[in-house]
Amino acid sequence: MMTNLGERWATDNTFKPGFVDREEDVYRVTEELYELQENRKQLSGRSNSSYYRLTIPFSPHMFGSGKTTFCVNYLELIRRLSETSLASFASNSSKKEFLDKLKTSNLLYVDLRVLEQTDPEERSLEWALYYLLYRSACSQVGLSFMRPQDVYKQIPLYPEFLLPELQKILGISSEQFLLVAFDEVGALDESYGEFDLERTQDGEVFPYNDFFGIIRQLCKRDNIFFIVVGKSTGLRIKNSVAFGPRVLVHFISLSPLSSSNIVEFLEKSTLKGQVQHRICDILCSSSFSVDELAEALLEYTGGVPGLLTRAVNMLLNFVQTRGQPFMLKEECLSCMNEDGFQRICAEPFIQHISTSDEDRKSEFGILLMMALFHIPFKVDDELKSESYLFDAINEMGLYRYPIDQDTFQVLIPKVFVGNFEYLSSLSLLEKILLGSLKLQPVDCFFSSKCRVFEGIVAIRLILMLSSKVRNEFRELLCQLSAIFKEMKLPISEPLPLDYMRSVGVSESKSESNKKRKTYESNEWNKIIQEALYFDRVYIPIDINSRSPDIIFKLQSPVDSKVLIVGVACKGRWNSERFGWSDIIEEGEKFLVPVSNQVLSNAPDKNHCMLIVVSTKLAFDVSRELGDQSRCYSSGMSIESESFTIPSNCELVILCERDIEMLIDKEILNGLEKAFSSTDRPLFGDFGPDLLRRVRHSFLSWQ
Repeated sequence: MMTNLGERWATDNTFKPGFVDREEDVYRVTEELYELQENRKQLSGRSNSSYYRLTIPFSPHMFGSGKTTFCVNYLELIRRLSETSLASFASNSSKKEFLDKLKTSNLLYVDLRVLEQTDPEERSLEWALYYLLYRSACSQVGLSFMRPQDVYKQIPLYPEFLLPELQKILGISSEQFLLVAFDEVGALDESYGEFDLERTQDGEVFPYNDFFGIIRQLCKRDNIFFIVVGKSTGLRIKNSVAFGPRVLVHFISLSPLSSSNIVEFLEKSTLKGQVQHRICDILCSSSFSVDELAEALLEYTGGVPGLLTRAVNMLLNFVQTRGQPFMLKEECLSCMNEDGFQRICAEPFIQHISTSDEDRKSEFGILLMMALFHIPFKVDDELKSESYLFDAINEMGLYRYPIDQDTFQVLIPKVFVGNFEYLSSLSLLEKILLGSLKLQPVDCFFSSKCRVFEGIVAIRLILMLSSKVRNEFRELLCQLSAIFKEMKLPISEPLPLDYMRSVGVSESKSESNKKRKTYESNEWNKIIQEALYFDRVYIPIDINSRSPDIIFKLQSPVDSKVLIVGVACKGRWNSERFGWSDIIEEGEKFLVPVSNQVLSNAPDKNHCMLIVVSTKLAFDVSRELGDQSRCYSSGMSIESESFTIPSNCELVILCERDIEMLIDKEILNGLEKAFSSTDRPLFGDFGPDLLRRVRHSFLSWQ
């Protein structure tokens, strides 16, 4: 939706975006084009090898991922990066020769949105594509083009006739490379009734199969290459023919831009018609640097190019209307945090999640958990039989952040989260997950390891403590702890998870090398007063932090009592059992300093509790517990008086039976299996059934 300049959040396009390097994407596509060149003999039948399939770089992304910009500028990037990031590609004479030829190649851009039935073979998709290629070549060099009937007589439907004609029109020799970029492949979604298409044995039609089949024939000719990009609701990861024995489609990951990429983008972009006016100079001031602006934009757009460009346009219109730049990063963040900004920024991109389809709602919940807990997935992971995770992300209009060539994380930009939060059909779980994603620092998303166990424990605790329905676990805590009983729970509402910056690190730096505020391990008074709020639950980013794995504050609804709760989550996938020395270490690093620094200031009001959630307690600990959870109160000693519980503190150790009350036994078994060989399991290690069970266990407490 376009708005007028006079409105607060106008989207008028007032600047010319700069184009930034995308080294990883360029390297990957160049490798795939080289693979096609090297294996053309097999493709054209000049070899007996049966293992090779046609290789086509393909990017089936949603709106705003930079598809068109990438393919149009690919050759420019090749020339720009040939001496730097592509230098390692040219590791032998064959690859160096290929790269040198690629730098001098010609690009033919073809927009499939203008594909239409074409005389005299109106029902032939192949003829329509041939004529579109001819017409696009003529348009690109400014030549008039012949009528379809005349072209049909001159160019028979064989690659050996079409390619020389395209080379002649474009003015290139038969030895030069021709790179054809097909854009807007989603136009084929609308072509079902227009062309005579191949049918499968059960009568289904897949226009993309026919499309890739035509390209396959063209690729049998030397020196021609293809890149295919576009968004589509009809194209899946594995169609029955296109991704079978005939065609191997390689996915271009199109990485979101990093903070340094965004700085480059801001410095290269200028006002339309005014190249001397860089937009970073208009938006920034002496007290608000371009690095800080890039961090703010990354925080809210996730680095998705289309969202980034729209957000910059809106901010640019805003500062030009008021006549002054942003003075502080907080001022810019405050603007982007406004509901109106997020609604308008995301409007062309966002797809509302269906409220009527329970399968879709289930998939949405799983994707939210994957985004928050940082669970990576492979390109061919299935949600259920023949239903692929990659496709579900596309169909919901979400994004993917590539970790490596075939591994991704679910990326949900914060401007999307702000819109999703207003959906009337959201479950309580989805509200917690979305609220947590909104709080998550962007550098946590890009660097943090999988924290699924801590996340599950935290959400289960949140739901149990806030539920208006009687539940055994809350009653257990009330029986064990006099302090907990006095809190008069339930708490008023569920709390979101906040992945807090590390406690116990004196200084930390963000991607732009700016210092950010953290706390020393002995600054618990500041941590609890300044960083812990009543409206959220904290999970420190750093696994080796000098703090518990989960921290939150509770306040009694009937008086001013405050309970600071730390949870030590120790999963059974650890090689050693969790013994008394480990429990004492947890108590010493949390209960002792909190008691000394915080509780002593208001002993009648402040209390602290550490809950040990270990699925693999040492045998001597289990024997002392006697298969029952136990609470050690102030003044009590544990392990032969080697540790005494400080004043106003309690230490709760949950036995295995009560942990299974907190977390379903089958979920614990699934987590143990997933973490058995790696500290960063993939989606396939967990499996869709386990994540559905986790979701169901959350929903059961709503």
